[in-house]
Amino acid sequence: MTRDIIKSGTAAWCDQYHFTMAGAWFDCGKHLEHKTSEAFFRRMPHNCGYVLTSGLGEFLEWIDNWHISRENLDYLRSCKNRIGGQLFSNEFLDFLKGQKLSVDIKAVPEGEVVFAGEPLLSVSGPCWQVEMVEAAYLNVINAQCPIATKAARTVQASAADGKKRPVLEMGLRRATELGGLTSSRAALIGGCAQTSNVYAAQHLNLQGAGTMAHSWILSFEREVDAFKAYLHSYPYDGILLVDTYDTRQGLKNAIRASDETGIPLLGVRIDSGDLAYWSKEARNMLNQSGHEQTLLIASNDLDEFVIENLVAVQKAEYDVFGAGTKIVTADDFEALGGVYKTKEYLGQDKIKIAAGKTTVPGKTNVLRVVEKGLLAGDIIVRQDNNWLYNGKINGELTSYKLNSPEHQSKKFAAGTEAYPLLKDVVIGGHVKPEYLNLGIEQLRQRAKSSLSQLGEEYKRLRNPHLYGVGQEAQIEQRQTELIRQFQQWAGR
Repeated sequence: MTRDIIKSGTAAWCDQYHFTMAGAWFDCGKHLEHKTSEAFFRRMPHNCGYVLTSGLGEFLEWIDNWHISRENLDYLRSCKNRIGGQLFSNEFLDFLKGQKLSVDIKAVPEGEVVFAGEPLLSVSGPCWQVEMVEAAYLNVINAQCPIATKAARTVQASAADGKKRPVLEMGLRRATELGGLTSSRAALIGGCAQTSNVYAAQHLNLQGAGTMAHSWILSFEREVDAFKAYLHSYPYDGILLVDTYDTRQGLKNAIRASDETGIPLLGVRIDSGDLAYWSKEARNMLNQSGHEQTLLIASNDLDEFVIENLVAVQKAEYDVFGAGTKIVTADDFEALGGVYKTKEYLGQDKIKIAAGKTTVPGKTNVLRVVEKGLLAGDIIVRQDNNWLYNGKINGELTSYKLNSPEHQSKKFAAGTEAYPLLKDVVIGGHVKPEYLNLGIEQLRQRAKSSLSQLGEEYKRLRNPHLYGVGQEAQIEQRQTELIRQFQQWAGR
């Protein structure tokens, strides 16, 4: 399970080439040379105006526990080259014994909205160690950010008519991760109110949520008897699933079970059929029988598009939605495709030049500009410049190549409110305590706050407006200069 990897701090959470490069750097005497690498994703997923970050907490917990174990060394010693000899030298393996991380890491905290092209993580330190953390981070964010984003969009859709409704995450059985912990965690950060996953709820110190399955009803000869027995067992939590045989009769039996036992009916769940139609039928039947307070809960492969249509177009009467498969698999969400690239080596800016993959040179951060309480644009800047003073831009700042279709450059006046997106989270290999063991409610509130600052045009479920991300003038000039230098060198 993922928790075992995180708690163990195993250095094996990487790809083979991370160790082979480390061994080659060691053989060359370059292994302690300083470098900086950064993680980002290149393109926004289709129909997504933002991506919500999730997963940094697990990554930092792994960093906090990171070490090279005897088992790691035994495995590396067993690796063979193509002719059957030992792949890694004994000198290199001896060097690895007892090694601890000494890297510095800046990262975007969990629950922030982010956009294509801007750094999410910046790692500096000995080159072999900088490489050793790549796969773990990308594994985490490429898996969890889509789920958190899908959950946020689903929660948004549930209030498309202005009425807030909780969305329950119920996807354990369809999750691609054993145990479903990180899937549930990401969905909760994205705004899901509760999870049906007991393992996740227990680990995150939450109250789990759930109703019943059809198998409960099938264990009785009569549906009404199944409902009565359940109400007797859970007199304060009686939510009955009414579509096992016939939804209309199931609703009648739920009402009868409550009336004959005298136990209030907390809610009924509908898991099939025309959900909009049955919500109105159910509400009418419940109201006419004196069960006006009974909640209506919908499930059945729900996603943001289905829910938005139910509440905004068809005026369905549901009070709660249960979503599973489409959230935990981030259904229809393109792979995030996060990458990790060298940005600086021995103090020199580095750049990759390739069609559609040219990188921004040098160590960078992001200034997030805020105007009238809303996010007004992100500017990629060099880390080593003092761009802010007391939370304001220190001097006029020009941003080039903003993604917004209206302009190729934009000037931000001195005194404009802004803040750095990447925060110091690891210093000299030690995780800052304030970023460890954050409660899910704290992370959920951060996500809610970040989303509240994003204009509605960027949160549209279809064809969202393109948020502006640019790079400041010095980076623009440096990128152009390095590309020109490479072209001259390649033409020799």
